[in-house]
Formats: sequence, structure tokens, C-alpha cells
Amino acid sequence: MRIQNLQRVSTSVAIRAQTAAVSSPSVTPASPSGKKTLRKGTAIITGASSGLGLATAKALAETGKWHVIMGCRDFLKASRAAKAAGMDKDSFTIMHLDLASLDSVRQFVKNVRQLDMPIDVVVCNAAVYQPTAKEPSHTADGFEMSVGVNHLGHFLLARELLSDLQSSDYPSKRLIIVGSITGTYVMIMALPSSTFWIWMHACP
Repeated sequence: MRIQNLQRVSTSVAIRAQTAAVSSPSVTPASPSGKKTLRKGTAIITGASSGLGLATAKALAETGKWHVIMGCRDFLKASRAAKAAGMDKDSFTIMHLDLASLDSVRQFVKNVRQLDMPIDVVVCNAAVYQPTAKEPSHTADGFEMSVGVNHLGHFLLARELLSDLQSSDYPSKRLIIVGSITGTYVMIMALPSSTFWIWMHACP
């Protein structure tokens, strides 16, 4: 019994000696003045009154880290959708945007800038899909509707807001374009050759 106790004591001393030999790294606490507080980001989402656009707006708003600008044709529809989704009224702003009109896109950009908010993320989500239409419909500028809304309207929006995105200091700033192979197929099949030439030369 006595021998066992001596062995335990010697082992304990050895452990303490070994621990003392290894110096712990020094930790310098960050000064309060050097602490960086990240501001709330601002995200523009087109077509945010339903589907993927609404789900994205809701998900971002619920984090408490984003203010969402919902660009929609129908203000009342978007307002009801946000309320039904349970979005905090202070987490979003609804602004009129009709991608079927290039003038509306330009006015939307002006209205957004009047909010005096930095633009950190733009999600080009809105789209039209009319596979059963017997006759093609056209935008206010004379383009086939799916091309005008899904592509040209968003192209102009992205181009107009590019400088705002570039000047953003947000670490995760980005431009996101939502698309599908179905939309591309319908666009090419429905496009008159003259309109397709304009689209190809407008987008590079």
C-alpha cells in the first residue's frame, strides 16, 4: 500500500513538472475600440411576391442581418404575400418594378438610390413562362415577353446597379441570376431572328 502511494505521488509530480515545462501561448484580448461591427446588408430580389423570390426574401429577412428590397409588379400582392409569410415589416421594402418596361427598370433604380441604402446583393429572379400561349406577347419596348422580362429587363437592371455593387463594402456582395434550361429553350424557340440578334449583342 505504501509503495503504491509513493508511485502515485511521483507520477503526480512528474505530470505537474511536464505541464510547467510547456508554456501556454499568451492571449491578448481585443480592445473594444478595435471591434468591428458589421452593418445589415441590403438585398434586392425581383419577383419576390411568390415562389422562390418570396422564400428567399423571407429567409434573408428572418436572419436579422438583411434588409430586403422586394421588386414586384403588383405592390398589393407583394404586401399580402410578405404579411402571410410572417415577415417583419421593418425587414423589407416593397418597390414597383415591371421588367417588361425598360423605363420602369430605370425608375426602379432611381427609387432604390433615393432610399440611401448601400446595395450589396441583387437577385434577378423574376420571370415569365408562357408555353401555352397561341400568340406571342410583347413588352412595352416591343420585345417578345419572355426575352424582355427574363433577359433584357434583368440585364439592364444589373448594368444600372453594377456601380452600386462595386462600391459596396459588404464581404458577401454578389449578383445572382436565377435561370433554368426550360426558360432558355423557350426563349430560343420563340424568338424572332431580329430580336435574337439584338439580345445577343446587348448581353455581352
